[in-house]
Amino acid sequence: MILARLLTPEEVGIFSLCAAFLAVATIFRDFGISEYIIQEKELTKEKLSGAYALTFLAAWLMAGALYLARPYIAEFYNEPGLQDILNILCINFLILPIASPTFALLNREMNFQCIFKIQVTATAVHAITAVTLASQGYSFMSLAWASLANIAVQTLMLIYYKPEQGRVLPNFANMGTPLKFGALFSSSRTIEVVMSNSHEFIISRQFGFTALGLFSRALGLINLFWQNITSAVTRVAAPAFASAFHNSPDDLRDLYIRMTAIFTGIAWPFFSFAAIEAERIIFVLFGSQWLEAAPIASILMVGTLIGSISNLAPNVLIAAGQVKKRFYITLLMAPVHIIGIAIASFYSLHHIAYVWIIGSLFGLALYNYHLYRTVTVNFVQVFKASKSSAITAAITTGVILASHQIIAHYDIHGFIALFIQSTLALLSWLTGIYLTRHPLNLEISKILVMANQYLQEKRGPNA
Repeated sequence: MILARLLTPEEVGIFSLCAAFLAVATIFRDFGISEYIIQEKELTKEKLSGAYALTFLAAWLMAGALYLARPYIAEFYNEPGLQDILNILCINFLILPIASPTFALLNREMNFQCIFKIQVTATAVHAITAVTLASQGYSFMSLAWASLANIAVQTLMLIYYKPEQGRVLPNFANMGTPLKFGALFSSSRTIEVVMSNSHEFIISRQFGFTALGLFSRALGLINLFWQNITSAVTRVAAPAFASAFHNSPDDLRDLYIRMTAIFTGIAWPFFSFAAIEAERIIFVLFGSQWLEAAPIASILMVGTLIGSISNLAPNVLIAAGQVKKRFYITLLMAPVHIIGIAIASFYSLHHIAYVWIIGSLFGLALYNYHLYRTVTVNFVQVFKASKSSAITAAITTGVILASHQIIAHYDIHGFIALFIQSTLALLSWLTGIYLTRHPLNLEISKILVMANQYLQEKRGPNA
């Protein structure tokens, strides 16, 4: 929120392009090692030492490749600042392999309390660094230095919290098994990441960095949900799916259906609300200079809403050991998405946003086909389980649309209007969950019981 007022759309666009290059390079840097550590049924010290060795090799090779490519990237986009940003971001790749497998081990052990501490601390350091430097006139470089500070803090904390199992030295002789897994997984992820970041490369070249900054801000609204909700759900889902599959494919199928119902119960109402209120959210959070991003954000929300029902499907395929199927899916989706963006770039940013809707529908069909062949589940079953999510989203949407008209009639603006809408959205969401007996109702009840027990423990037996 503060950064959006300190940096212009052009400055954000310049860093956003570097982040896209970094996202692609990160796939080769990690080389699927994190997923390998999480899903490997018998993770011996030999396999782990090979995974560590492969992490160092892949990360440092990518750091060198990205460093050498800097001047050519800056020249192609006619922006010298890109080279300065990439100078800093390359350092991340040198630091990350020291502790990144530890993060995967903590996920494997489902040590989410420790993960939460690390992420909250690193995020706070990132935010403080970025805001401080941006306020001092460091422009887009403030984001680069903040990224480095984030990684440095994460690494130090991961070294401190490293489980006993992870205290092994890299052994290049043991890279065979993780290398086989990583080669196929990273191929799939590379296509996936290039696909999801292709708009960055095309928009910056076709429309300029200001347009890219606006489009990135629109996607930023989705990322607020993705970083805070989706990443948390998938972090739990990945090891849970792997554990369920080790028991039986039927357990995996049942868990997937239940977790998708829970996820859509959050995602569908949220994206419905955000699509309707995009302009007001952007104005309040980021300021008037970003208002052009609002219609783009609304379109992207619709596409993401459609795709959210298959959001956990890739994790199911990985847990079932079907990495090839995930690769084939991304291999089919990528050209549709990239070609669609390339064609849409001859028209407008809004047309590019519509490509997200087409891609979500296409991905839904592909995952439906492959999930049925893997764990005999199709989206008819998933939709039935998520029916209460659809009803809850409909209740929330109806309330927001009605209140939107009333607020407009009484000429209420800014923060007060957004506060009213957010409160109504939350209340209608909770009402929908309760009335439909949504699986989330049980989860919320569990959280309330745990919170009550925690408060009683804090007060002591004599309170």
